[in-house]
Amino acid sequence: MESASKFVSKIRMAVIAVLPLGLDVRVEPQLGGVIPTFDITVRTAAGAQRFSGVWAGKGWPSDVRRAAALAPNADVIFAAKVSEGAQEWLAAEKLGWVDEIGNASVATPTGLVISRQATGQPRVPDAVDRWTTTMLAAAEAILNGAPPTVEAVESATSSSRGAVANALARLEHRGLLRRPSHTRGPQSARQIVDIAAFVDEYAIAAAFARSKQKVLKIHCLWSDPLEEFAADIAPALNRHGVPWAVTGSAASTLLAPYLGSVTTVDLYVDKVLFAEPARLADLVGGRVVDKGHRIEVRELPTPVTARGPLVNGVRVAVPCRVYADLMAAGGRSAEAGQHLCEVIGVGPHS
Repeated sequence: MESASKFVSKIRMAVIAVLPLGLDVRVEPQLGGVIPTFDITVRTAAGAQRFSGVWAGKGWPSDVRRAAALAPNADVIFAAKVSEGAQEWLAAEKLGWVDEIGNASVATPTGLVISRQATGQPRVPDAVDRWTTTMLAAAEAILNGAPPTVEAVESATSSSRGAVANALARLEHRGLLRRPSHTRGPQSARQIVDIAAFVDEYAIAAAFARSKQKVLKIHCLWSDPLEEFAADIAPALNRHGVPWAVTGSAASTLLAPYLGSVTTVDLYVDKVLFAEPARLADLVGGRVVDKGHRIEVRELPTPVTARGPLVNGVRVAVPCRVYADLMAAGGRSAEAGQHLCEVIGVGPHS
């Protein structure tokens, strides 16, 4: 989604940092592709070593899985800091990686081998760098069409004025929002700096938060998940009177069909209902199980999440949340996420 040019220098410097001094490193963007990919050339005494790479954002497991799924021919994954979980996944997939703090594990098809552990401990991000729940809610509100003002976001999220003001200030600190030259009056409202960067940063943060959520697995007897969900489960949830929304592959099929079939429905429900698994299972006509489930349930991450469109009687999560969940899942789901972006968009300029 972002321009390849902004990553050329980051990748080049990351490679230089893990190589012996004096080696020539060149990075050229590849043409086409779902996300920016690069041809990297390292000139050594033994000749030119060439491999391909892709940028994977912060370097969480969901980030590297997403990058690998969208750039399947990449030899090396680059990121700000590749987490331990991501390192384990990359090793299992036999993919190389390099991060900006000086760690690397690379064995390219051309014979270049790099294994490096940076000395010292990386800086722990200070509090202002971390995404809070209110930041996620504010981002969802903005991506769902609310102007990035305290008043509009406060109304959309039902958060306190102080919490919203702090969330918007943090988004501005991250470079996702900015104020125009006018600091007072009607023209002083914040603006989105780069919609693609805003969506990507939000998706990374949403995926990380999702990975920490508790999951309930419910088994139901049905032949067509979407059809029977619309006919029986959606009305039952509506009668219960709490917010809920479908996300993931089921939501993408309703919004912008791409995947061939849906076997599991990803569902968000209000925290009050989520706290009563037996009651929830009874409501949807199923039972809680450890495996073999047909519905995967999580607590609604923000008040905005459940304010997406109603499609064939099914409440769908806001498109930006559906996109984030698809990208976190990786593989064909990530492809469906990109398709969703292309067909209906996931931001205010859709």
